[in-house]
Amino acid sequence: MAEQSGDNARSELDETALRQLIVELIEHLHRRAYEIGELIAQRYRENIVEYRSLPDGFIEQDVAPTARANLEAMLASLTDDDSAVSERDDGNTARYSPFRDSAVRRFHQGVPVQALLHAYRLWGHTVWEQVRQAPQIRNNPELGLVVAGKIMRHVDLVSTAVAQAYLEEASGVMRDREVVRRDLLEALISGNASPERIDRLSQYFGLPTTARYTVFLVRSRKLSRFSPESLRKTLETVRHHLHPTETGFLTGVRDEEVVAIYPLHRAASQQEMLREQADALAAMLPRFVVGVSRAHTGLGTVSSAYREAQDAIASTQVTDETRAQFYADAMLDHIVASSPFKSVLYEEVIEPLEQYDRDHRAELVATLRAYCASGFNLAGTAKSLIVQPNTVRYRLKRIHELTGQDPFVSNNLILLALALRAAP
Repeated sequence: MAEQSGDNARSELDETALRQLIVELIEHLHRRAYEIGELIAQRYRENIVEYRSLPDGFIEQDVAPTARANLEAMLASLTDDDSAVSERDDGNTARYSPFRDSAVRRFHQGVPVQALLHAYRLWGHTVWEQVRQAPQIRNNPELGLVVAGKIMRHVDLVSTAVAQAYLEEASGVMRDREVVRRDLLEALISGNASPERIDRLSQYFGLPTTARYTVFLVRSRKLSRFSPESLRKTLETVRHHLHPTETGFLTGVRDEEVVAIYPLHRAASQQEMLREQADALAAMLPRFVVGVSRAHTGLGTVSSAYREAQDAIASTQVTDETRAQFYADAMLDHIVASSPFKSVLYEEVIEPLEQYDRDHRAELVATLRAYCASGFNLAGTAKSLIVQPNTVRYRLKRIHELTGQDPFVSNNLILLALALRAAP
């Protein structure tokens, strides 16, 4: 449409007059290049949030000069002979190299591609406003149609060039980062890499080599059941739910497992929240089982933590209950299973409670289990069972009467908790 309008304008202006007017327009805009560049930078700041968040002085020192360079390139294109411009010109000529370079810088500055393309559209609108106000255009409106077509073509070529450069850079960086991620994950899990190699790779993800870490292992309840796409979605769920805000974090898919190497702080509050966080993740992934290791100091110990997370899944009885499996629980199960007192614990504690539940349609075993799971908290137990705290207190008293073990005495409570694990 613009090119047809340009052909009509050429019929009213001879080629000599047209070239002369364009030369005068270029000279006029050259004189105002600095002012126009500042105006464009101001509009970026006013209309694009991502540009406002750039460091102080960056717009003046980088964005505005790039906008002026773009203006100079556009002015140079006004003298191009449209018939001589190759239809294959896709913005890859040397003229557009500075804008491809700026697109790469914007990627590394964290500016989204949408914001970058918004900036170039805003640049085109602003430049066209300034062109329309030029005396050469006001006095010769038909010239505006010719120039508009050239500006539109220039904006299109620059936008194509910067988008391509941005996406190529993003693709390369993300591809390289994924390769490093897989290498580091395998090196940490296998435990075969040298400390120097681990230190070099871990710096890429901001993982302190001497921090404390625990390993989350997410595995399908039925191996070979889920597709790679399903595992990728599970990986995204793990990343979104666990991702800490203050330190590095490493996740990845290994065979048919999702592995997360999670940094821990010394704060007791985080240690207390870890089980709650892991249980919440397990609830989000009901078709998977979540195993969690103990906390270990240093990246060199991740291989041991990984084996603990595996043991937590393999050694702990996995039911349909969507709770995370902790290595500490697996250790208790192993201790109970290998103890010569296992049958005694079951016969002396669990059997009387099970018999009482059958005879009276009661829920003493379920109450004891909920009491242990809640951290021996009456209110928490009552909430999980949807009963009153006094009901929980009555049932615990009945457990004391039937077993001789008082749930409110620490040594007795330990025996009761171990007895639950002795149940077949």
